[in-house]
Amino acid sequence: TELDDTMTKYTNITPEGMEDILFSDCEARRAIESSVIGLFKSRGFSEVITPTLEFYDVFSNRFNAIPQEMMYKLFDGKGRILALRSDNTMPIARLAATRLKAFAPPLRLYYNQRVFRISPSMTGRSDEFTQCGIELIGSNGLKADLEVIDTAITALLGTVGENFRIELGHVGFYKAIVDNLPLGPEKTEQLQSFIEAKNYAALHDLLAPSAQGSACCRALMVLPRLFGGGEVFEQALAVAPNEASSRAICYLSGLYDELCAMGLRDHILIDFGLVSQIDYYSGVVFRGFVQGSGETILSGGRYDSLLSAFGADLPATGFAVNVDAVAKAVEYTGLKRETVLLHYEKGYEKAAFERREQLIASGTVCEMSVFETEEEAESYARLRGMSRLDSIGAQHRIREL
Repeated sequence: TELDDTMTKYTNITPEGMEDILFSDCEARRAIESSVIGLFKSRGFSEVITPTLEFYDVFSNRFNAIPQEMMYKLFDGKGRILALRSDNTMPIARLAATRLKAFAPPLRLYYNQRVFRISPSMTGRSDEFTQCGIELIGSNGLKADLEVIDTAITALLGTVGENFRIELGHVGFYKAIVDNLPLGPEKTEQLQSFIEAKNYAALHDLLAPSAQGSACCRALMVLPRLFGGGEVFEQALAVAPNEASSRAICYLSGLYDELCAMGLRDHILIDFGLVSQIDYYSGVVFRGFVQGSGETILSGGRYDSLLSAFGADLPATGFAVNVDAVAKAVEYTGLKRETVLLHYEKGYEKAAFERREQLIASGTVCEMSVFETEEEAESYARLRGMSRLDSIGAQHRIREL
């Protein structure tokens, strides 16, 4: 019937923004997670897991981390609004301010969790992806920022090799300028978007009416061009309109010098146009990119005021690796191991299963045959590209394929 057709219309497809992940793609993601988690553990970070569902209020405080139109929302049994986890830092800030408030800082936490965000149509982006990241809570200053950025670079070296860059900025420079301008929320949002996209024409049209005689407007108009190596700091100081913006430049310059002294210069670019749309960032911010891919594979920064929204006055910094984006950007070859199909005749079940355990213990991937005849088993093994067929019966036969 027509009703039945309507009810089964979506039986065989996934919702927009969602996807099935198969075989080697799963293996690639697990390998990336294993590498990054191993790094976090080796540096003293402990795992936490937050609920997939949180109260909507966790994400809708004054920092407005994720626009509400990007959240998947639903109601619980009492009519309260819930949201699927759209960000990992906000729930961990809640956790640190409540369950972990008795722990002496700094807190070193890591997570490996799925995130759900509604992406604009036709962008090709997934609405569900895995973030693997750290939060260093209760410590401010250069040492904490240096450790977190070094950990981010090491995480990418272990997953994508040398073929990446980290873009490093400081939102304090931008905020010190824009806080002195009479811009409403709508224009401020447009301003951030134009700067991030390096849309010079639109930025000029937005600021031109106010630019005459305004050092702040002139600084914002050149902000997207403050991009490159260490020479950018001198250019930024030349247009800095106030003491607060100059302090942000000097702090980032000192951090950059330390990272270069550690031998990391080749992986770092400075970008003062990095004015993240996530409003809880307060200081140093950074993003990672793989050459040939425009998608952000890593993002992070300092957020010293966020925990105050949950009742704790603690500085913090951290980052997250987008595991799915890394897996798509880098060709994964995997660890090639010999794969054996183990076939057995009736009455030799015990011997066959014992042989399977021996093969697995030696590092061989072993699949048990479900076929009645050896010929069927061999045909299947060849179809699957297996390296060997072992047959257990009156005789033990090994056949290389």
